[in-house]
Amino acid sequence: MKYSYHTIIIILAATVLLAVYSFAKPTVNIGGEPVKKSDIYMFMMGDSIPVTIDSVYTSEYTPRTGVDSSSQKILLIGDSMLEQFRWRLRDYCKENGHEMASVIWYSSQTEWYGTTDTLKYFIEKEKPTYIMLILGANELFVSDIIKKRTPYVKHILEQIDTIPFIWIGPPNWKPDTGINEMILDNVGSRRYFPSKDLTYKRFPDGAHPRPESAFAWMDSVAVYVMTKSRYPILLNPPTQKYTGSPNSTILQPWKK
Repeated sequence: MKYSYHTIIIILAATVLLAVYSFAKPTVNIGGEPVKKSDIYMFMMGDSIPVTIDSVYTSEYTPRTGVDSSSQKILLIGDSMLEQFRWRLRDYCKENGHEMASVIWYSSQTEWYGTTDTLKYFIEKEKPTYIMLILGANELFVSDIIKKRTPYVKHILEQIDTIPFIWIGPPNWKPDTGINEMILDNVGSRRYFPSKDLTYKRFPDGAHPRPESAFAWMDSVAVYVMTKSRYPILLNPPTQKYTGSPNSTILQPWKK
């Protein structure tokens, strides 16, 4: 297909404008909705975004004795809430000499992971020494959830077996019907991070944390792992900008 000289100029100009907008601090609003910025900024700057989040953990950042400083293979797996989170975990892994692999299963729930071999498959494939599970955001409003979903949580834990892990709770945007209580009851406070206790800036869907909040979310998780978790591993804050995409697998919603 041939383009006229003027068409090419218009396309180039639009591309430049989008690139400039991705670096701009103000956000343009159309019809009351913010225009989403492209990923050019994240690509060029190594996804280094200022952290601005209130955390119940950041004031207690004193790693306790017994922190495992050996190199880990971290499997980050769960639902779409880890999409931005994984970029900050990549920074921590590069800073502390760890490897990572991430799996995003869009729209997933404890039922999905608890009735399939998906988790077991990726454990066998990646052979992690540490697992971070972000799961539960799609079940905030399930009625009688403790009765309905506890068997799935137990099966998830059976698949994890003896591998050290933490379950990172959903970043609630509204009070839930029991998903956080159910997770906590099954894994215990030293393997559960209550993400609902943080404050987030979110995308227009009102649910998913924006990059700056997702990055700070990971910062709070790192503090928890180092100071409160059952399996403390070395997660010192990144001291420089890192580049390169996280090792990621994307799974589309399950069609039963």
